[in-house]
Amino acid sequence: MGETHVKTQSIDTSPDAERVLIEMIRKAPIARRFSFVQSWSHLMIEGGRINVQQLHPQAAEQEVQFLYAERLYGKDVVDELRATLQERGLRPSGAPDFLATLNPVLEALDSLNIPYALGGSLASSLYGMQRATLQLDLCAALGPQHSNALTEQLMLKYFFREHEVQTALEQGSSFSLIHLESLLKVVVSLPKPRAFDWEMIGRARPLVVAEGSRSIPVLSPEDVAVLQLEQFKSSGERADDVWYDLLGLLIVQGSTIDLVALERLAILLNVTTLLTPLQAGKERLTPHHQIFYLDRAIAIC
Repeated sequence: MGETHVKTQSIDTSPDAERVLIEMIRKAPIARRFSFVQSWSHLMIEGGRINVQQLHPQAAEQEVQFLYAERLYGKDVVDELRATLQERGLRPSGAPDFLATLNPVLEALDSLNIPYALGGSLASSLYGMQRATLQLDLCAALGPQHSNALTEQLMLKYFFREHEVQTALEQGSSFSLIHLESLLKVVVSLPKPRAFDWEMIGRARPLVVAEGSRSIPVLSPEDVAVLQLEQFKSSGERADDVWYDLLGLLIVQGSTIDLVALERLAILLNVTTLLTPLQAGKERLTPHHQIFYLDRAIAIC
């Protein structure tokens, strides 16, 4: 995949400037990349809250946090979240601390000896071009037998609907947790009934995402890439953000990505027709040829 030539990730960035940026990312340690994502996510959240404050000038700071959360999760969910916080006498800080958001669920999974791995946008940003995210994604080998022990350990730190967790564990789907302190969402997905999903957790890489913290299993870049291909395909090849995240990952990884493994995984997930143009050095153009990362993140607010 090495020196695949594609258009720059931002329409207002010159190829030379982007090459410098990519080289800087390649040299940056994982902890620095993690810090970038967290900082940019903070900027996005602050931009959204400023907009809410402008629309509701009389709203207090905490009310602004809840109104912004309504944009992300819906009013019904936030009404229940408010009630939970009030019942427990808690006040959210709203600070996007990713580790503080993840640690309680990771500790719960560890205590139950459940294999898991970090995936989604954050994993993609650790391996590729960094961008803001408001959702942290985990894949965990959970089952119905873990329901009681899991919910008991999570209820002090997260808001969630117990029946949704139970249904997800029974059906092998996913469930959402909202961290009571940061108000960030963690989506926990269960492996699909196929060998690939169970094996990808075993291929996860232990990465230290912050100085002084323990390592966290993160899906391999090959698995992240092929899952992005699958996600792009399932969108009818219209999810431009997913496609450009994939391009960013492949460009930053360069010759270090395992092409043999990537090809094998693409066959397993039936996405080889999307991978082939990338291997040939041809970029797939979409109707909305734009990806801004930080600029886009602020604009979304």
